[in-house]
Amino acid sequence: MLSLRAKDIMTRDVVTVKKGASINQALMIMSQHNVSGVPVVDVDNNLQGIITESDVLLKGQFTPAEKSSKPNGIFGPSPDGIDEAYRRARASTVEEAMTTKVLVFAEESLVVDIARAMIEHAVNRVPIVQRSQVVGIVSRRDVVRAMARAANGTQSDDEVRVGKLIEL
Repeated sequence: MLSLRAKDIMTRDVVTVKKGASINQALMIMSQHNVSGVPVVDVDNNLQGIITESDVLLKGQFTPAEKSSKPNGIFGPSPDGIDEAYRRARASTVEEAMTTKVLVFAEESLVVDIARAMIEHAVNRVPIVQRSQVVGIVSRRDVVRAMARAANGTQSDDEVRVGKLIEL
């Protein structure tokens, strides 16, 4: 597992949504392909952002429910997070709802670094880019599959490569 690279585990046939698409189109694409998020790309397949279930979860709910003074359970939502979710709920296009700070990696990036970054940045998937074009995607599920395959073997690699968080 330690020597695996993004290119070894990434999905190459990436489901994407085009810039300018409606939220409803993005919902249909995610639903039809059974994915929880998709990169938003322009006509040349250049990454513009990413839209996920979290970005559209409150679609159609335009007014926040009455806010409680104490959070429900240990992991209560932050007020800023709820306000942002309602702002995105009013979006009609993917550009209005998508995240533009996207963690990206290259094909040669180490899977262990991708996994670490997923935890550090609380993301479930990272686009794999060449220049600014999407050439693949690695999800947490891809990493878990790689871990399962490597569980019976020993692999090591001391090289460390990090992804970068970019503003699109």
